[in-house]
Amino acid sequence: MNWITVHKTNGVTEAEILKNMLESFGIPARVSYEAAGKIYGLTMDGMGVAALLVPEDRAREAQDILAEHFTPEA
Repeated sequence: MNWITVHKTNGVTEAEILKNMLESFGIPARVSYEAAGKIYGLTMDGMGVAALLVPEDRAREAQDILAEHFTPEA
C-alpha cells in the first residue's frame, strides 16, 4: 500500500487528533514525525513537523474530510 501525506502540522498532538478523526470516517491513517522534535518539543527547521499520511487511493476523500471538518489555525 502506498501512503501519501495529506496534511502537515507543527506538532504530533494535532496530527494524532486528525488521524483519529480520519479513522472515525473509516480511513486508515498514520502520523510520521521527526523523533527529536517530539522528544524536545522543537518546531523549528522542520523538527516537530508531523505528517498525516493515508493510503493513496483514499487521499482525495481524506482531504475532503479535512477541508470540511478542520480549520487550521493561522
